[in-house]
Amino acid sequence: MSSSAEAVTESPSTTEPPAASRFEPSRRRLRRRLFGVLIGSGFRAAPGMMTASVVMGLLGTAASVSYPIGYRVLVDAALRHDAARVALGAAVVAVLFAAGWVLQNLAVAQGSPLTDTVNVYHAERIATLVNDIPGLEHFEDPEVLREIEQLRDGRRGIAAAPRQITGMASNAIRVVITAVLLAGVYLPVLLVPLAAVAPALAARRASRIAKQNETDLADDRRLLGDLFTIATSADTAKELRTYGIADDLAARHHEIGDAVRESSVSAALRGAAWEAAGWLFYAAFFITAIIVLVLRAAHGQVSAGEIVMVVSLLRRVQTQLSTASDTAGSLANSIRNARRLLWLEEYAARQRPAGTEPVPATLRAGIRLDGTGFAYPGSDKQVLSDVTLTLPAGSTVALVGENGAGKTTLVKLLTGMYAPSRGRVLVDDTDLAALDLAAWRGRVTATFQDFVRFQTPARQAVGLGDPPRIDDRPALAAAVERAEATALVAQLADGLDTQLGRYFAGGRELSGGQWQRIALARGQMREQPLLTVLDEPTAALDAVTEAAVFDRHVKIAAERRHQGAITLFVSHRFSTVRAADLIVVLDGGRVVETGSHEELMAAGGHYAQLYTLQARGYLDDAK
Repeated sequence: MSSSAEAVTESPSTTEPPAASRFEPSRRRLRRRLFGVLIGSGFRAAPGMMTASVVMGLLGTAASVSYPIGYRVLVDAALRHDAARVALGAAVVAVLFAAGWVLQNLAVAQGSPLTDTVNVYHAERIATLVNDIPGLEHFEDPEVLREIEQLRDGRRGIAAAPRQITGMASNAIRVVITAVLLAGVYLPVLLVPLAAVAPALAARRASRIAKQNETDLADDRRLLGDLFTIATSADTAKELRTYGIADDLAARHHEIGDAVRESSVSAALRGAAWEAAGWLFYAAFFITAIIVLVLRAAHGQVSAGEIVMVVSLLRRVQTQLSTASDTAGSLANSIRNARRLLWLEEYAARQRPAGTEPVPATLRAGIRLDGTGFAYPGSDKQVLSDVTLTLPAGSTVALVGENGAGKTTLVKLLTGMYAPSRGRVLVDDTDLAALDLAAWRGRVTATFQDFVRFQTPARQAVGLGDPPRIDDRPALAAAVERAEATALVAQLADGLDTQLGRYFAGGRELSGGQWQRIALARGQMREQPLLTVLDEPTAALDAVTEAAVFDRHVKIAAERRHQGAITLFVSHRFSTVRAADLIVVLDGGRVVETGSHEELMAAGGHYAQLYTLQARGYLDDAK
């Protein structure tokens, strides 16, 4: 266990994730938490399997390292022609060797499924932590993304930690038993196991070099993965062939791959040099010990049985040393990733919203933005500036503007994905930051332009809009009807039970517009939302169909008016939002106009100009 303790206190420049400096728990508390991640998770994920693996592994180790005692008894008894002791020695060898072999193999057989089980446990834990963070800032912070990606890639190493620590404990048992037996023959022989520290330290040094190199190359490896995905994905194939950029992508991939390979080879050679030096140091002691034992045996100072036992033990020290060195290096890697998991837990805890106020059952005043401004993390550019706006309760609001006007950003503030940089978002005069954010999102439903294409049966792709009712067939049918997707579902071979997408056998691929219909149905699963957001939800549909979808949602909004529900329709197509109670025009992150369609057209301002331009474009297209 000393290796793990040392690994915990290594230099932050080589072992701590860069973002770990954001919190500094005490060393004692840190070690206790690390123990909980490395060992406790095994008992939480699979208590019976974990216990069996540990017990069988340790008992098997004790038996396997002790059986050379039987060699000593057997050989010395044979030289004295003592048949009874020969039989005893043979029995000791047979029983301990057999027990060690069986127990260790059973422990190994338990090890792989144990690691798989713990890996699933940690995968669920990481996913939960990432999704417990209420906003989206962490998805746009390169430092945080790097830590999460390395943690995701290294979670199997954490899952293997129970086996690694059991292996370290087994190594400790081997060292103790071997030391006792060697000291009983000739005390100076203990220098050989002590010399084994050199290759172990060298291996740790090599591991640090490798991990530092891995950290340095993390961004390049992620870029390599992205380039590979782009080059091999069906979603990108059309553009790659149309623009003829496949060769350029391959060249870029090759260039970055060469740089990664050169850095990796250099790190591997430096690590190998350290390990070779450690093994040469150990080999000198090992050879010297053999020579000394042979000389002592020639002078009758050591029995033949003792020589056989010592040689057997020393030969096993080499294997044990190699195993211990590999285990120590793997455990150090697991500890680094476990520290990343602790960092993520701390980061997620610090990001949890403090709001506890209940969400109103109905909206009375509506939602108000009071001098609201926003800039994305790491940027000084104000995407929204001094937005003062009221979305009246029970209204249908259209948010329009050209691309880049700030429409989607405003939606992110309303749904609590981001907190304003300045000003407030008020829900019935209560600051959104003071509300229970999870409860607020439970009363919000949305269909986004960049919706998810869930590769699941259609009923799940729709039902995920309200997980508690994911198997409620009447609710699913009602959502499909409200989204005017009934005809689409009727075209599917198995209706709502049809597997969607091409990831799984028998899946039905949909067109962009059909996927959008499924997303709209998903957004209609919640029957009593206080805020319904339709953020460019019909980008894959033609203008006529978009207008029909909007009219349908205006009717749905009218049905929900009694509970003060607000429907917010975001679009850059001005012609589809005429029926909205309130039209809000954004330009350059500011509200430049508000009013009904008739009022805005009569004003002859920005809305009227853009509406006229778009209408003229449609007329020209129709000629």
